[in-house]
Amino acid sequence: MLRAGKAWLLDMNRYKYLDIARGIGLMLVIISHSCGLSHYLINFYIPLFFVVSGYIYKEGRSYKENISRKAKRLLVPYFGYSALLFAFYAVIRRNPSEILESAFGVVYSRYCLYDTTQFADNRYLFTIANGAMWYLTAFFVASLVYHLVIDRCLASRKFLAGCVVVLLAVTMALAELPILLPWSLDLACVGTLFLIAGTFLGRAKFFERDWNIPLVLLVFAVYVGLSYINPGINMSVREYGVYGALSVPFFILIGISGSFLCIWLAKLIQNLFVGKVLGYIGQNTIVLLALHILGLEMIGIVIGKFIDVGSLPAAAYALYHAVRIGLAVAGGLAFGKLVEGVGRAYERRKNG
Repeated sequence: MLRAGKAWLLDMNRYKYLDIARGIGLMLVIISHSCGLSHYLINFYIPLFFVVSGYIYKEGRSYKENISRKAKRLLVPYFGYSALLFAFYAVIRRNPSEILESAFGVVYSRYCLYDTTQFADNRYLFTIANGAMWYLTAFFVASLVYHLVIDRCLASRKFLAGCVVVLLAVTMALAELPILLPWSLDLACVGTLFLIAGTFLGRAKFFERDWNIPLVLLVFAVYVGLSYINPGINMSVREYGVYGALSVPFFILIGISGSFLCIWLAKLIQNLFVGKVLGYIGQNTIVLLALHILGLEMIGIVIGKFIDVGSLPAAAYALYHAVRIGLAVAGGLAFGKLVEGVGRAYERRKNG
């Protein structure tokens, strides 16, 4: 047991830059939800989480065990935090039709029902500050595919090539559907591609190599260039860019190259104070994904009672968002600690 514990600590220390990368990605998510960001800063942040998870994949578990672990890590928080948000908004609204609509949104687990590029009059489903929680069910569904194929991909390059072709073809075929499928089923194959990419990078120990400045510059040029010619990416609503299904290969390259840049940045700052803060945030991804929109909304309402945010000059407006984001993150982390404490107390009581 002691050996296993030491091995775990060494493994976590070895990959602490991946927690920092998650933290960077999550902060970009929160900032974009607060005040918006350039597409050059947001095109990669969802693929990043898939790539990082694939990078640390360990063989040896059965398919059932892998999916059971993913369900515990992703679906239990999804339904738990959804129930919390649902109860909060049900008390506020007390409107049966809105409550029913919100319940359907939780079950369907998608931001909206229709392809935003085809329908101007959409049906929006995440109405209880749960707009970021689609990721949890999307990742779970992608994991169902990934764990089905990854060991064979690692064992056979021929199978890997065929798998990549099939996953790409299915993603492109589903890109033109008029409706967004429940639980992001239409994103499962592209999510699997990012996971596979991360796994092969991990097998090559890619991010543990010495710095290669020409490679960094090349990847940066690829990311910026492809982001310039293929804007309009929003994975949550299956928008891969401006070329419809033909945007999918561009989107995949943008997601992977952007993940490279983010992870390299994380390695660069891993020994700095800001790196340690971002690493801690990256270790608390799920609670912050679940609660940051509620925090942003509530803090915005409170501050809005005292000042006219819309009339603030640029510097004050930036400070407003910095305070809003900081409080939302701090509140989410505090709530996460409370949940952890309750969980530990329950376990002690059950075992003692």
